Amino acid sequence: MRPIAAVVREIVDESEIALSALSDGVLNLSAYAKKIRPEVARRAKKEVSVGTIVVALCRYEIDAKKRARLFPKVKIESISTRSALVELAFTKSAATRGRLRTLHENENLADADLLTVTSGIREISLILPSTLKGEVLKVFKGEKPILVQEDLASLSIRFPASYLLTPNTIFALIRPFALSRINIVEVVSTYTELTVVVAEKDLQAAFGVMSKTASV
Repeated sequence: MRPIAAVVREIVDESEIALSALSDGVLNLSAYAKKIRPEVARRAKKEVSVGTIVVALCRYEIDAKKRARLFPKVKIESISTRSALVELAFTKSAATRGRLRTLHENENLADADLLTVTSGIREISLILPSTLKGEVLKVFKGEKPILVQEDLASLSIRFPASYLLTPNTIFALIRPFALSRINIVEVVSTYTELTVVVAEKDLQAAFGVMSKTASV
């Protein structure tokens, strides 16, 4: 058997809506307690009353209000967009890793206004202007791409360096896209910049969403 308070906190923490409402002091504790009662009993492996759950929620509400905001308000310094992008992905191998060494020696690629290179565990992914696709394929000559994704666009969001240690900063910036049902193809981040890659057809909607976020 597990402590009721611990189980209640666990269940609340699994729900973004419930945790946000509890932190803001607008959660109907009695109604929510009735809703989660069966799950609390299942996890605690014992019967539990609604009143006991309400007490646990009241105590957690006090703690939740003291914690950092689940969605911090991030000051956005600038938003820049780029269209006509392409993503190329290759299987990571000794050969493709070797090609990366010469990638930035190519003057055309070195001068690109956007060139991201992500070396994962099994794959290498590049995002760049479509006009430079041929240059990359030359560098990786003999290596067949496992992905060629055309008609992409990006939004690059700059924010102050002070957010580096603020929990959920990236989550807060990406969340509006999810709420607006805008598919994110890739996410690339640096010290003070987050670049979100979307389909070119979604660029206008994505920019609108982020502009509203910046003005909040």
